[in-house]
Amino acid sequence: MNISRLALLAVLLVSSGSALAQATQAPNLLYKKNCASCHGRFGEKTALGKARLLTELSQQEIADGLTARKAGTIVGAGNKVKARLSDEDITGLAEFIVTLKR
Repeated sequence: MNISRLALLAVLLVSSGSALAQATQAPNLLYKKNCASCHGRFGEKTALGKARLLTELSQQEIADGLTARKAGTIVGAGNKVKARLSDEDITGLAEFIVTLKR
């Protein structure tokens, strides 16, 4: 194998590793960027004094709530953010949020 092929292989391996790391961190980053300001760093706040504490919800309740907000069947201040979530984002966020429980 020549040097250019080895270099290309090395770049592909490094790129796939960093993409995997980003995918693993995506729910954490989504939460930090879009949710924590209202729900608290650990889901300990009642967003705008209206929402239930995220730490009291099951993973399924979180996913169902995000899906309903995305669809607009539950209306609230965070609907614009939730409207942009993919199904994978919702699943990842629900899985991540339940880890915030202390």
